[in-house]
Amino acid sequence: QMKYSDGYIAITTAIILSLMVMVVAIALSSANLFTRLDVLDFYNKQTSYGIARSCLNDALLKLAMNPSYAGNETITVSSWQCTTQPITTAGANKVIKAHAAVNGATTNLQLTVVTATLSTVSFEELKQF
Repeated sequence: QMKYSDGYIAITTAIILSLMVMVVAIALSSANLFTRLDVLDFYNKQTSYGIARSCLNDALLKLAMNPSYAGNETITVSSWQCTTQPITTAGANKVIKAHAAVNGATTNLQLTVVTATLSTVSFEELKQF
């Protein structure tokens, strides 16, 4: 004689195993999604850094061509923009600051150079200006 409870055990086991497989699949796909988002954030940060660095180089070139160059302009690099803050004087040095933002990733760079030779005194990334 067959027991009706045997069928319920088989169905319950199948449901539990299906749920466990779904949980593992969701966990793995979520990890993959978060990895892709991290890579995208890293790419955006690298791009914003490169754009801000380009802005600094542009300002340094303009300063070399014209010692009275004051900064305070926005330039376009490829399809992005960066901003050079007004150039300030600190003793015998000039301080150039540049800002770029790419899809939420921002970079604020500060370059300090000797006014007479334009040689680098310091170069750093700041959290904010």
